[in-house]
Amino acid sequence: MADFREDFLGALDAEDRAACVEMALHRLQMGHIDVLALYREVLVPALNEWECKAGEADVCIWKEHVRTSIIRTVVEAAYPYVVKEAERRALAKGKAAKAAVVCPPGELHELGARMVADFFTLAGLETTFVGASTPIDDFVAALGHFKPRYVAISVTNAYNLIALRDLVARIKGRLPEGTTVVVGGRAVKHDPELARRIGADVILDTFEDISRLAGGA
Repeated sequence: MADFREDFLGALDAEDRAACVEMALHRLQMGHIDVLALYREVLVPALNEWECKAGEADVCIWKEHVRTSIIRTVVEAAYPYVVKEAERRALAKGKAAKAAVVCPPGELHELGARMVADFFTLAGLETTFVGASTPIDDFVAALGHFKPRYVAISVTNAYNLIALRDLVARIKGRLPEGTTVVVGGRAVKHDPELARRIGADVILDTFEDISRLAGGA
């Protein structure tokens, strides 16, 4: 794993999209790594632990966006393995509860939410990824038809916490009792009391958190 991680990060730093995808898919195909380990041990750290190097301030945004774009490509390419693993896990779980994953208005960093949606899928839930830039009225109206057991909201930018609070209130006012509103992301992960203050039910940070939640579904 260590050699693969080093090679993958080298290709990512070089902005070599093809090499990143090829390396990840090759190891998944050969069974050298499973999709959950790929996410947790390689992609999530690659997304969250990158820092701009000294002297590169003028290209930091470029590098961050290209890096995110490459990781997104790997995530999408690996999705068949998410489905396969989810189906294997579902055999022993029975009928799946539903989950919807979205970002609050104004939150443009949606890759974390996209990966969280796959974590919910791997935990055995029937998951719909809605993503960013979805109007609140349309999202809340659709929830009335979809009727998820869980609604997960991912927020990276702390400036979007007011929008997060408003979205939670709208969801709570629309969905029936028993629906769990989950929040996560960089803007909330270090404040365990934030869920209570904004009206959400729980803050989740890891796949293990999601798996434990889904275990009670």
